[in-house]
Amino acid sequence: MSDRKYYIDNLRWLWIVFLIPFHAAMAWNGWEGNYIWLYENKVLSSPVIFIAPWYMPLLFVLAGMSTRYAMKNRSYGQFAIERVKKLLIPLITGGFTVVALMTYMSDKYHNNYSGSFFEHYQVFLTNVTDLTGYDGSLTPGHLWFLLFLFIISMISLLLIAVQRKILPKLSFAKIKTAYLPILMFFPLMMTPILDFGGKSIGGNLALFLIGYYVLSEEDVLERMTKYRYLYLAIMLVFDVILTYTFVWKGNQIGIVDTICNVCAAWFGILGFLGLARCSFNQNNVITRYMTSRSFMIYIFHFGWLVVFQYYLCKVTKSVMILYFVSVVGTLVMTLLTCEVIKRIPGIRFLFGEKEKMFHV
Repeated sequence: MSDRKYYIDNLRWLWIVFLIPFHAAMAWNGWEGNYIWLYENKVLSSPVIFIAPWYMPLLFVLAGMSTRYAMKNRSYGQFAIERVKKLLIPLITGGFTVVALMTYMSDKYHNNYSGSFFEHYQVFLTNVTDLTGYDGSLTPGHLWFLLFLFIISMISLLLIAVQRKILPKLSFAKIKTAYLPILMFFPLMMTPILDFGGKSIGGNLALFLIGYYVLSEEDVLERMTKYRYLYLAIMLVFDVILTYTFVWKGNQIGIVDTICNVCAAWFGILGFLGLARCSFNQNNVITRYMTSRSFMIYIFHFGWLVVFQYYLCKVTKSVMILYFVSVVGTLVMTLLTCEVIKRIPGIRFLFGEKEKMFHV
């Protein structure tokens, strides 16, 4: 019987799919630009701020947990090669295709760029500004996650190798549940290390290592799961305060927002992990399908979303139509794109999919 932690896979693909409505709402945010920015809408901005504290941090924790399980039957070399195939190659391919398309559409929208998509590569590859790509310049776009995860995986591989050499019996299995909230200070202290516009390699490395060393321990998970609803309730309180002060009061740099952000992130991570462990551990046709497509959904979704919003905003001003049509259209076209790519030998490899083995 398989001992695979299906709830990790299911939580990951759910989070990735939810990125579609999340990124769609960014077109109405009130604090920064976007590839397609329409105007500020506090109602649509609110869910973005509500889920932002724990959304991507949880994906880094899940990556750390998955690495712990993967390293049980992989050598260091095998793991490194796997990360190159799964992260680095798709990062490069996606950057030159999906992200390049996003910056092209953004340049057309914001700056009335009149050249072709292929002509825009000269802008994309030669202009380096704020790395957002909103002005058509070079950016990793949403694939920053793949870039960070590759760097963090390689750093962690070295740290794990050293730890196994020096402290081979290191274990956090007996850490008390009451001490888990204290771990939030580790990512907080690491955040200033290699921080790029609020996206920190140091902070996310800390989350990855917590996932690897602490939250992958079954004993820890068993004890932690009992308090999942308490963690989620605490997260809810801090999230509501954060959303109110940040979106509705315009207090975007205050100490209250910082405290709420950190606490909502950490208690959200603990709460959703506990909830998923109890409720998301299914293995069926739907979960297997979504698990197998989740990585490519992450790569392709934002490109389709930008295209939909670019053209839709030219024919309607209805927020409801703009939002819901772009979300549904993006989901459908992203899944269709995944099906096409998975069936093209060679191309599928460039987007992180394993090549099919043929036997004669």
